[in-house]
Amino acid sequence: MSEVKEVKPKRELPLSRIMVNEQTAQVYAEAWAASEKGEPIGWSTAIFPQELCETFGVPLVYPENNAASISAKKLGEPFIEHAEGHMRYPINICSYARLNLGMADKIIEPGWEKVEPAMPVPTFLCLANNSCTQLMKWYENLSRNLNIPIFFMDCLYNYDEEEPAPHKIKYLKKQLENNIKKMEVLFNKKFDWDKFLEVQKRSQINRKLFNEIVALNARKPSPMNGFDLFNYMSCLVLCRGKASTTRIFEQLKREIEAHIQNGTSTYGSTPEAYRVHWEGIACWPNLGFNLKTLRKYGVNCVMNGYVTAWDVAYEPGDLEGMAKAYQCSSTNSFSTSSIMDMRTKSIEAFGCEGMLCHVNRSCKLMTFHIFVGRDMIEEKAKIPSTNFDGDQSDTRVFSEAQFETRLQGLVEIMKANKEAEL
Repeated sequence: MSEVKEVKPKRELPLSRIMVNEQTAQVYAEAWAASEKGEPIGWSTAIFPQELCETFGVPLVYPENNAASISAKKLGEPFIEHAEGHMRYPINICSYARLNLGMADKIIEPGWEKVEPAMPVPTFLCLANNSCTQLMKWYENLSRNLNIPIFFMDCLYNYDEEEPAPHKIKYLKKQLENNIKKMEVLFNKKFDWDKFLEVQKRSQINRKLFNEIVALNARKPSPMNGFDLFNYMSCLVLCRGKASTTRIFEQLKREIEAHIQNGTSTYGSTPEAYRVHWEGIACWPNLGFNLKTLRKYGVNCVMNGYVTAWDVAYEPGDLEGMAKAYQCSSTNSFSTSSIMDMRTKSIEAFGCEGMLCHVNRSCKLMTFHIFVGRDMIEEKAKIPSTNFDGDQSDTRVFSEAQFETRLQGLVEIMKANKEAEL
């Protein structure tokens, strides 16, 4: 007689998460509707100036966000296999790229039926290289395979500069102006500068709200499981310039403030024994295992530098300031020492006792600085750190045993450090 396993009921989602799901569904519905009408629809990198297409009223969807969502649902392998097999892309390139290139090839096949994870075929691409240089080759391949144009923002690297040189800001401002002119031609529509100002204002309201929410996690114990930030981060990717994001963040902030008042946390009933900084992108296919194992050892990843990449701060109406903000966004903008200085400040502000570094096989740029950066963190922040191997979409790289073993080692050091302070 086979044993009947008890099925635990799923945890009820808070209202803010339900609102996120509804907003995401609306974004995809609008994109599919535009595609079916033969109207322009774009695919965009995550930190391209979304204010432009938002002003034009042209829908955008985001392959990186889409790949993360598909991977979290464990639906990415067929697309990755298609890219590596039929399309002959090598395994050493970004798994987001492989997944998306595989999907792009499948959705143009005759008789392809629309399924939940798929995005509609784009008519143009929006590309900014402020987060990754490999994006350029990824999008060049999309452009060639789909025979569509790219609107490109070339964000120059800042070596040891804390502030980008004036000529770099002017260079990006000119690109903004040039892309607006080219979009007017492609969309056959004049750019509405008054609406643009309103979109900028809304983007800054949402950026500020998200920062306020993240800052609440500095409390001890924290009112949030740090992985929650990955879920709400998508609002800034997909809808940074929309009022719907404002409503979501206002609701989330109320929920978190209620947790603080009630002494509860989305981390759950497990005591928060250790607070760590998570460095790098999430292992989306392994997110459940990561969270379960962290809770097993009482570890909460209260902060993550990745979720701050959408803190694109500027004064609405100041195009040069907006150009500077995008020039200074994300990983491909500053040196390892500059990034680790930011991490050190964050670690101190959030009371982190250790650093858990995801050596992401896909994201070379975000990963390579970890090996030098770890030493900087240990010296400046005076906390231990450890690495584990993984990937943002490719399940073949991650090892559950290694992840737990590395976490155990980190916990042992953090425990010893706490005991030495007594």
